[in-house]
Amino acid sequence: MAEFISYGASVPTNFQDSISRNVTTTPITLAEFGLDIPTTNTDVVLSGTVGLRSALGAPDVLLRVFRDSAVIGSTISSPFALLEFRNIPLSFVDENVTTGFHIYRLTAQLTTSSITTNATVVGPVSIIGKGIQK
Repeated sequence: MAEFISYGASVPTNFQDSISRNVTTTPITLAEFGLDIPTTNTDVVLSGTVGLRSALGAPDVLLRVFRDSAVIGSTISSPFALLEFRNIPLSFVDENVTTGFHIYRLTAQLTTSSITTNATVVGPVSIIGKGIQK
């Protein structure tokens, strides 16, 4: 039977239109948390959400979740209509995580560089991790 062994979360905001962060072609960190993994045979179940609004053009926004420096999962939200709001759900499993303390980080970036393409993170923004021993 699986056993819940650790929990971490970062919730910069639970509300739409509560922040305004421009997404650029350079990754921006939206949220991060630390998680201690005390035993082997542990999976980390990650879930979260990112609220995005297009400002110009039809942007492709790449959302990635990292464990330390390794990409655990990614998704692209595309294309947006002008001023469209999207609430992007995230769900990933980080399997067989090594014991020790790890940093999980959620980032966003535009995948195309154009003066006529822009997106903004407007909230909600959250990332949650639950360590489960198999």
